[in-house]
Amino acid sequence: MKALARTLEAWRVGSRLAFVLTPHRAALAAAVGLQLLVVGLSVLQPWPMQVAFDRVLSPVLGGAAVEDEGTRLLLLCAAVLLGVVLARVVAEYAANLLIARVGHRVTRALRMLLFRRLLELPPAFHGEQRSGDLLMRLMGDAPMVKTMLVEASTNLLARSLHALVVLAVMVRVDAGLTLTLMALVPALGIVVRVLSRRLSVAIRKQRRKEGALADFLGEAVGAVTLVQSLGREEEIAHRFARDNRRSARAELKAARAAARLSASVESLLTLGVAVTLALGGQRVLDGALSPGELLVFMSYVRGLLKPARAAAKHQARVAKGVACAERLLEVMAERSPVRENQGTREPAAHPKQVELQGVQYAYPDGRVALQGVDACFRRGELTALIGASGAGKSTLIALLLRLMDPTEGRVLLDGEPLPSYRLDALREGLAAALQDAVLFGTSVRENLLLAAPEADDAALERALEDAYARSVVDAMPDGLDTVLGSSGLGLSGGQRRRLCLARAFLREAGVLVVDEPFAGLDAAAARHVFNALRARAERAIVIVVTHDQEHLDGFDQVVWVREGAPVLSGSHQELARASAEYREDFGDGGAAVRAS
Repeated sequence: MKALARTLEAWRVGSRLAFVLTPHRAALAAAVGLQLLVVGLSVLQPWPMQVAFDRVLSPVLGGAAVEDEGTRLLLLCAAVLLGVVLARVVAEYAANLLIARVGHRVTRALRMLLFRRLLELPPAFHGEQRSGDLLMRLMGDAPMVKTMLVEASTNLLARSLHALVVLAVMVRVDAGLTLTLMALVPALGIVVRVLSRRLSVAIRKQRRKEGALADFLGEAVGAVTLVQSLGREEEIAHRFARDNRRSARAELKAARAAARLSASVESLLTLGVAVTLALGGQRVLDGALSPGELLVFMSYVRGLLKPARAAAKHQARVAKGVACAERLLEVMAERSPVRENQGTREPAAHPKQVELQGVQYAYPDGRVALQGVDACFRRGELTALIGASGAGKSTLIALLLRLMDPTEGRVLLDGEPLPSYRLDALREGLAAALQDAVLFGTSVRENLLLAAPEADDAALERALEDAYARSVVDAMPDGLDTVLGSSGLGLSGGQRRRLCLARAFLREAGVLVVDEPFAGLDAAAARHVFNALRARAERAIVIVVTHDQEHLDGFDQVVWVREGAPVLSGSHQELARASAEYREDFGDGGAAVRAS
């Protein structure tokens, strides 16, 4: 029952991903047809030898003279055998080529499906996952699933049919001897059941260890500057060596389990060959079989080694494929509430305001990031968003950009809740330069055009100038066509922020959110960027997250996010008049406050 349950589980897991095979049904059908042809030719292959042995060679061994007809028959048998073998080789080559082509396409399809799902899933999901493990699922598990769906399934089908046809012919040749050999089948089934179960367990452990190793490797390489600055290269290397050993041990256990399965199956079938030789030889001596028929029978028994060996190998591949498919399906089963809950409205190109009404957000672990937030951001007003670290500014920004939805309350755009808008259209009207200055390992031009693919060089130049990033690009060897290192490696944090700000400026969106645009700039450069933001606020809703007190009095509105307390909003001078805590943290509001 357990074996049946595991078989059904493998079928269930495979069937949930079988839709990727639908576009390739014709090619797979052709491949299966070719494999059936291979099966037929493989069954036919020994018979020319039987004819040659019984009708030509056996009489000669008995003392008969070789006649011209015997020579011609011998040559004909050799020619037929050569033709059968060549046809089988050609058909097998064509089938393998078709299967390989379909396999590559299925791998691409699986990776694309998984990658799209990863792009759609909310930040909360990615925050809970190991990036290296997700990478392993994308790059390592997808090919394993392809092997199960395409290669292992078609080969197991062909090998199974081969075995059935061969057994049918063996029964026709000598039913008694065949039934005697069938007594080995229960033992073979027990061995496959037990060892396959152990193999599946070992493979699941191996994939988990490989995912953990890939995650640690990605983190260590990404933080190499930190590691070197702390002088911890040896410690990190030792940790990698430890995880590497664990992964290698898990891989060795899986390889050992696969080897046991293959060796056990082959040993049992070799025992069958020995039994066939002993009993079949006696049958020839008794006159029940001709020598040629025994030769064919022995050929079939030996031929069963290949399907059985292949079945054992593919059983291991199926076990790996099931384990990997489960890991893919875990990600595919995740849902993006934001994407699933969207309307059909099209947002205005230049919306008038974004409003938060009684917004609360709690993380899955129960932590409350925002509670009872009321705020309004309007076009024509340059707004500063301020607050202590951990007060909820990043969460508020994520809600405004609809990276997630509030637990309670509403976020409105021009009076309509954000979920009533079509998500892709909504995000087309948003631009952001957030705290994590993310750049890709492509050229500067490609990084900027990610925000506005149709932008021309003049627009690029304006965006760079407004973001005070012109000097950053001019210092690069190939200017805009300079290829950056992975994640912008080689640039300082300030340079990455300047380029990310230029990318946000390039989009000319109706809602612009920028995080710490003045960080690392001198007074003149900061004033330049401030003026650029001020100009954009005339035609867009502009929200600036900042800790820079020097510019607060230049904003039309300041929204103050306080942990565990209501959000306050107003001009810098108004907040300074109303709150002693604000004056202590952000200044007294300037001359207007003192005069009052």
